[in-house]
Amino acid sequence: MDVQPPIRAEVRYVNAEWKGRKEIPRIGSRETRRANTSRQPIEVHDARPGLLNGDITLDGSGFTLEKLHHEIENFRDIQATAQAYYPAVEELVVRVSGAKKAFVRDHLVRTEVPIDFNDGYARFVHCDYNMKRLKEMSEAVLSARGIEPQKNWIYAWFNTWQPFDNPAINNPLAFIDWRSLPEDDVIDYFYTGRNRDSLVAAPVYNPDHVWRYVPSMKTDEILVFKQMDGRRNTSVYCPHTSFDNTSAPDDAPPRRSVETRLLVVFEED
Repeated sequence: MDVQPPIRAEVRYVNAEWKGRKEIPRIGSRETRRANTSRQPIEVHDARPGLLNGDITLDGSGFTLEKLHHEIENFRDIQATAQAYYPAVEELVVRVSGAKKAFVRDHLVRTEVPIDFNDGYARFVHCDYNMKRLKEMSEAVLSARGIEPQKNWIYAWFNTWQPFDNPAINNPLAFIDWRSLPEDDVIDYFYTGRNRDSLVAAPVYNPDHVWRYVPSMKTDEILVFKQMDGRRNTSVYCPHTSFDNTSAPDDAPPRRSVETRLLVVFEED
């Protein structure tokens, strides 16, 4: 395997001034993102060797890489995607995580021509959810499906991320390895996009964070990564963002990707 050299980049982190304050930032537009985040230097490392040798794992680092073939022609067709893609993703996540059940809540398409701020490429380091909302969010999904929660169930939320049309060369997704993330680096913020007011989480900058990505992801490759996990002795968050890949050739195709958000149910021993 040819290991790609680290890429030096800049990504936006939530400003450290918010750490320790009672008030929390609100981000849901380009203007509020610029006001509450600032660029910080990072070095992004090729994750493929660690994934291959077992050093990088879902429960250790917070993410893993799998294969998933599909025949979806238009991910913006919500019904077709839900019927054909969701079950395949749920089956894959159950297999790689050891969970009892997985339920895709929704999906999001990101391309070089975003509809609005919310489906553009991610431009600051964040987690999609917040552990304070784990039970509330999980039981809402179960309730909508007419499922009664069991006392021995433990909840987690995962994302999947898969390129389509082209390999993911420009604007790939990068992750902070959970093993390098002190939990008190993660603070609360409100995501206010699309007229919602959701409590979520994001880390503040720490030069000790270890950043990883999967170079040139193919369209049959899929990332599975944590959003929050209620189990003990495992990775909890996997903060992430896209970044400008300065090593990409000038003629590299645009990145187009689909991501799903899933409730994952584990049974406590």
